[in-house]
Amino acid sequence: MKSPETVNNCFSSNPSRLDRRSWPSPAIFCLLLLLVFIFSLSSIQAADWKAEKKNLEQKIKTQSISIKQLETGLHQQQEKAQENIAQETALLAELAILNAELLKHGAKLAALEDSMAGQEEMISSKEKEILPLQAEKQKVQTHLQKRITAYYKTGEIGMINVAFSAKSLPELLSIHDSFSALLRYDQNLLEHYRETLSGLERSKKALTLEKSVLENFIAQAAQAKEALEKTSREKNELLTQIQTQARLHEHAARKIQEEADTLSAQLAAMQRKKELLSQEFLLNKGKLSPPVGGTLLSLYGQPGKSKTGTPGITTGISIDGPNGIRVKAVFEGTVSHAGYLPGYGNSIIIDHGFQYATLISRVETILKKEGDRVKTGEDIGITGETATLMEEGVYFEVRHGKDTEDPLLWLDKNKLSLP
Repeated sequence: MKSPETVNNCFSSNPSRLDRRSWPSPAIFCLLLLLVFIFSLSSIQAADWKAEKKNLEQKIKTQSISIKQLETGLHQQQEKAQENIAQETALLAELAILNAELLKHGAKLAALEDSMAGQEEMISSKEKEILPLQAEKQKVQTHLQKRITAYYKTGEIGMINVAFSAKSLPELLSIHDSFSALLRYDQNLLEHYRETLSGLERSKKALTLEKSVLENFIAQAAQAKEALEKTSREKNELLTQIQTQARLHEHAARKIQEEADTLSAQLAAMQRKKELLSQEFLLNKGKLSPPVGGTLLSLYGQPGKSKTGTPGITTGISIDGPNGIRVKAVFEGTVSHAGYLPGYGNSIIIDHGFQYATLISRVETILKKEGDRVKTGEDIGITGETATLMEEGVYFEVRHGKDTEDPLLWLDKNKLSLP
């Protein structure tokens, strides 16, 4: 038997073929459910497969809609979370400006309060200067009043005073001049105190006015600072609310993502299950009727030789069928090759999907052409003497991709005669 490598190119590329590398990785429980399903396939009838497949398709449709809705909800939550983050960023920038303004107003207020303290100290200093001066002024004023009283008691120098006074006129004139000099001295001293006190009072008044202005500035600065602090508090409260909302949206997004992942895992398991149900050829493994009835002439994987003496390892089986009988398709599919095949003779290859195909060769007459769709058990060829000149019996092979498999694992052995 020749190596079947030359037949590889005859298997068409079916878009529905299964690529195991693309299988999803569902959750563990979904895998367990899937394994249970696979082990139970052998007990399911063909009608049940179709009903189960239809049911799965409806579930997959419903699940896909649910996942789509969750994805929409997830997108909305993520958008809201991003909006909260943007608001938080803007508020933090505003708070930074407010804090800078608060520091600025705090420094200004502290400077004004320092100025106010200095002003009060200067006013207190002026008051301390004024009090002793007022006392001195009062003493001078009291002394002056006494001196004036004494002066008036002495009286003016006249004819009567001169006539009746025991003192001489020069003495009287000397006393008068002395009183006048003392009075002028006291008056000058009193005037000096008055002027000094007036200057101190004016300074105190000016300092008090400046204090009043400083008080207004301090009040305005305190109001501005209070307004800034109020705004800062409101901004911080708003920031807390936004951060809370952001956390809630992020939590909701995580929960939605978890639910979506669970649904996706379930969906992947259902799709895999549907995919298995779609592989009816695989589901019928061990139940297929042979292409012809008869006795097995050679088994899979055994060394053998053709009638020309060419040695090889069999990659299929040979069935001894009478000439002129109908060769049937073991399962439905599409004819991907119908004609002569080097090393095999007249051959028919039927593609059953998912990289599964069967090859039947040594057929005298081929009844189908490439592209034909055939049903299970449908006639596809007729046996004859010419087809078995080089090799005996109808040759049958099962392939999955480029690998061959033992046909006896696929056929109903009860319908064959073992050698």
